[in-house]
Amino acid sequence: MDWNKYFEMMVDWKKLPAYRAEPRIDSLIGYYLKDLLSSKLRDPIKGIIPEFPLRLGTLNPDINDKNYADRSYKVDFLAIGSSDKNYLVEFKTDGKSLRPGQDKYLIQAEKTGTKKIIGGVLQIAKVSSYKVKYKHLLTKIHKYGLLDDNSQYTGLNPAMKKTYVIPYNESNSPDTIDFNDIVEWFENKQEADSFELALIKVLRIWYDEEANQ
Repeated sequence: MDWNKYFEMMVDWKKLPAYRAEPRIDSLIGYYLKDLLSSKLRDPIKGIIPEFPLRLGTLNPDINDKNYADRSYKVDFLAIGSSDKNYLVEFKTDGKSLRPGQDKYLIQAEKTGTKKIIGGVLQIAKVSSYKVKYKHLLTKIHKYGLLDDNSQYTGLNPAMKKTYVIPYNESNSPDTIDFNDIVEWFENKQEADSFELALIKVLRIWYDEEANQ
């Protein structure tokens, strides 16, 4: 397969008004995310969980509607760290798609902390009709040390920290990794294969597009 042609198609399609590149590429970045974050955050990441649920009623205890309270926002990735914190990672292929409301609930999740966030997941698991999927989620949370054998929070990594992965970090925000950072990480790895070289190329294109706007 010619990965350059694949990513050339992606670059072209991303320019269309209704095309959503993020769901198509987040698993590609997600494959490398554990090692990438370990390097960029200087915190060995134990594991990554995509589409991690943040229970609405946990972030906002004033919600009175029980059914609504048990709904959730989804953060793109939860990264389990080794230095007393976990990372709420939002991935964007377009910096303009960052929403103020999204930042608000991530800030609230930071303030809420790991114990209550995990408690919220346990609450959703009790009432959700997706029993098998939530069982798998809880198994992963247990695997990474946040739940014990009795499904109780272990006390590991009490803090939460929001982190963005976006094309261009215009403000040089310390909680943001941009595509140039990812390119540099790839270049510092061992020799890249054909897929990684093609991915590096498209990340450079998207970085330059936003940097020059």
